[in-house]
Amino acid sequence: MKRALISATLFALLASSTAAFASGTSPRGGAGDDWGTNIVRGNNSRFSNKDRLISQGRAQVRKYITCKSCKYHDKLNRETAPEVAQAVRAGRFKIRDARRNAVLAYLNERYGL
Repeated sequence: MKRALISATLFALLASSTAAFASGTSPRGGAGDDWGTNIVRGNNSRFSNKDRLISQGRAQVRKYITCKSCKYHDKLNRETAPEVAQAVRAGRFKIRDARRNAVLAYLNERYGL
C-alpha cells in the first residue's frame, strides 16, 4: 500500500512537470517568437544593414518629426515627404548628423522619394 501511494505521488509530480515543459513558453521568458527572431533587441544577424538603417530612420522620424507635439504629427504623407526630407537635409529638426542618413533612407523607402 505504501509503495502504491509513493508511486502514485511520483507519477503525479512527473506528469505535472511535463505539462510545464510542454506549455509553449520560451526559455527566454517569451521575449522572442518561435523562430528565434527578436526585432526589439536588434541582435539578429539576419537583418541587412539597409534594414537596420531604415529601422533607425523610422525611430528618428517618430521621435522628432511625427511626435504628438511635432509639426508633422498625422501630416506626413507622400505629398509632404519631399518637404520633410528637405528640412532634414537643412538641419531643421533636432536629429543628429549621424542619424540624418537613416531618416532620409526611411523616407525614401516609405514614400518613394
